[in-house]
Amino acid sequence: MAAIGIMGGTFNPIHIGHIKIAQAAYTQYNLDEVWFMPNHIPDYKPKDELISGKHRLAMVKLAVADIPDFKVSDYELEQSGNTYTAKTFQGLCDRYKEHNFYFIMGADSLEYFDKWRNPEIILQCARILVAPRDDDGISILEQQIKKSNNDFGGEYFYPINCSLIPCSSHEIRNAIYNNEILKFSEVKKFLPDSVYEYIIEHGLYNDM
Repeated sequence: MAAIGIMGGTFNPIHIGHIKIAQAAYTQYNLDEVWFMPNHIPDYKPKDELISGKHRLAMVKLAVADIPDFKVSDYELEQSGNTYTAKTFQGLCDRYKEHNFYFIMGADSLEYFDKWRNPEIILQCARILVAPRDDDGISILEQQIKKSNNDFGGEYFYPINCSLIPCSSHEIRNAIYNNEILKFSEVKKFLPDSVYEYIIEHGLYNDM
């Protein structure tokens, strides 16, 4: 039986912040592997900014290629329709009964977790590991987690003690789209070199 962390997201594009959170969760909770799982069509994101799953999957593979125990899964990309976390975890638990799953998320997602579709199914299938927001300390996160555990009546949520990278995929996309050379020179450092080269080679985010 293995402890598997699931790092989901659009990864549009993946950046160093995603990897740092996954590494912190992997170390802190003694995970055997972390599976990076790009979303297919999340129902909460603007569709016009989302590049193809093929490109996002390729960038994730490049980003984690040299990191032991970090894997890439196309499980959600192979599904039809919108991506729902409950549906994903129900499928994972049915397919991999031998594993224990840990869902890695940010504190922003925790704030609205009770509004997600079938959150109780997610909690049946996985423990939730939560990273703090950029401007919040671990003590604020622990308060959020205590409230969420009380609301759901159990020990389901656990903090990831890590420092977040002050950059977002949205900032990276905008810097490329708006041809903001100076700004892009600043955010470029938050991309793995292989991902940056892939974006340039394929002209991604030039025509959002």
